[in-house]
Amino acid sequence: MGTGVLSTGDKILNMMKDMDMSIPGLVALSGVRENTLLDIMAGIREPDISTLCRIADALGVCVRELCPDEEQYTLPVEKNTLAKLIVVSEINGVELNTLVASILEKGIEENGFYD
Repeated sequence: MGTGVLSTGDKILNMMKDMDMSIPGLVALSGVRENTLLDIMAGIREPDISTLCRIADALGVCVRELCPDEEQYTLPVEKNTLAKLIVVSEINGVELNTLVASILEKGIEENGFYD
């Protein structure tokens, strides 16, 4: 196993390999449909909490062990808002990802970003 960031699918796959468990075996133990499990393992989608709990139970691990190493959020952002964020990040000499993370953590006002 590498030292990179692992997704939920990567973690499930690694645990399955460690346990010498097949996909049909995990499907049978968890009750999760095979195509759903394959989509999760391929990174096409993240499982909802009930699916994640069923997979964790089948693997005999805590749900937290299956959570991705790094949380990422997807949300729609209007072009003008994104443009303003880019300008603020350039003015302050901060990477855009760092600025967005700071805004999410501390709030918009503390970062000097106003609509």
